[in-house]
Amino acid sequence: MRFSKKFRFLAASILALQLAVPVAANAEEQSDYIAPSWLVQKDYVALGDSLAHGMNEVGVIGLGYTDFIAQALQQDGFITSYNKGFAMSGYTTKNVLADLQNDVEKTVTGFGYTKEQAKLRASIKDAEIITLTVGANDLLPILKESQTTGIDTVAILKATKDAVTNIATILTEIKKINQQAEVYVMGYYNSFPYYSENLQKQFKLLLATMNSTIKTTAEKTGAIFVPTYDVVAKDVPNYLPNPENIHLSEAGYLAVANEAFLPIIKTSSLWDVTKAIQVDMKDSATVKIRWQEAMDNVGVANYNVYVNGKLSSTLNADTTEIMLEDLRENTVYNVTIKAIDAAGNESVQKPAITFTTRGTLNFTDTENHWAKEYIQKAAEAGIMNGYTDNTFRPEGSVTRAQAAAILVRSLGLSTAEKAPFTDISNYDAKTQSEIAAAYVHGLIKGTDGKFNPGLPVTRAQLALMINRAYEQQFNQPYIAKGELPFSDVASYNVETKRAVTMLYELGIVTGDEGSFSPEAITKRGQAAKIFTNFSDLLTK
Repeated sequence: MRFSKKFRFLAASILALQLAVPVAANAEEQSDYIAPSWLVQKDYVALGDSLAHGMNEVGVIGLGYTDFIAQALQQDGFITSYNKGFAMSGYTTKNVLADLQNDVEKTVTGFGYTKEQAKLRASIKDAEIITLTVGANDLLPILKESQTTGIDTVAILKATKDAVTNIATILTEIKKINQQAEVYVMGYYNSFPYYSENLQKQFKLLLATMNSTIKTTAEKTGAIFVPTYDVVAKDVPNYLPNPENIHLSEAGYLAVANEAFLPIIKTSSLWDVTKAIQVDMKDSATVKIRWQEAMDNVGVANYNVYVNGKLSSTLNADTTEIMLEDLRENTVYNVTIKAIDAAGNESVQKPAITFTTRGTLNFTDTENHWAKEYIQKAAEAGIMNGYTDNTFRPEGSVTRAQAAAILVRSLGLSTAEKAPFTDISNYDAKTQSEIAAAYVHGLIKGTDGKFNPGLPVTRAQLALMINRAYEQQFNQPYIAKGELPFSDVASYNVETKRAVTMLYELGIVTGDEGSFSPEAITKRGQAAKIFTNFSDLLTK
């Protein structure tokens, strides 16, 4: 039985690790050794032979490399469950493959599970991280004989070919069960460093060939090959202290975890938290930084805000935004957020964002334009941008996609959903996401499954978008105070009339001699005035 990941994260965080965990001073600290996180915690399953099982140099099952990986990932708030119960000493590639095909059920060895037994295929389906160490036992009998009889090349080649074929089948089967899982395949180290020099030369050549072949096989299935040869070779006396046993010492397993696996695993996109932070440029010297709440097994106490690497502010956990003021124009800033819990554990993930403040803008084509003031303000606030030739083109038109994107950015809206429109696929991912946010939050509707993003937005259409944005922001409809101010909107529906009236009564538009020109294309200069006036309304 498996519960939701959020529940299992909370449950697992108060379970005693079946690993080596530092002893805390009191019970409260013991229950709060997990760092805050912005991630939905993942599940880790270890498959393979005695190396994954954790057999040490004296033939006793202890802490293996998979245990050290799990311990590090859990303490960093990355995983919520771990199980090495499917890894068995003596297993060959045939054994691992048979377990997969037979969907065996075995006792859980790890944490985060609610039952003592788990089925293999279900565990793989739930996992985001899988490690595989297998193949050595396919070759060991032949290699041990080689010390007295010499290396049997034919037998080695056949055993290697069979093992690689089985590994390829295992990896393919895993991907069939769980296409999204990240699978890490452990490479071979020199298990016989105490053999004679002549055998060493042959064995090292064999190892290089085997590792190259397994690397190619792994990568063909989308798995990640993890080399361990150099890590173990750095300190053979400590990592392989028993000449009569091929298994690593605890120090060796720790080195393999810390120096081979974890550096690769921790660069995974699974830990990407870039979407957890956003920046809203208010003007050339002011920005608002917002971030998502972090999760913690006990609770987040504070957020530390770092600006260009230096601690700028410490905020209470109920605050997830900060206004940075008096910034320099045309300057690059990096803002990083770290979450801290009551025990002092600091988040490993650090949502960070880099931005460049704007300077005073001087467009070459707005000096004598009636909307110059609004254009300047819209550009400095990041509401609208100029062109690379330093023009603004105030008489140019605004498209429906641009209008939707500007409103979404102004309100700080976002969504993980996709818009239902069939005519936006040619736009970049950011624009599609902004159109989707405008749709999900009710700013736009479209017609017959289309949004017509490239068409110029009319003044009536823009009025509707802004009216809906007002209602979304203030969670209530606008109540008109007077009569419809423009005669050329009289034939429009009630929603459009209300929208135009709202823009007039709130001082966002003034019209021209009693006319609103609802079907006219919205020019960029007009849009600058409308959007800056609306932005000012939102900040009052």
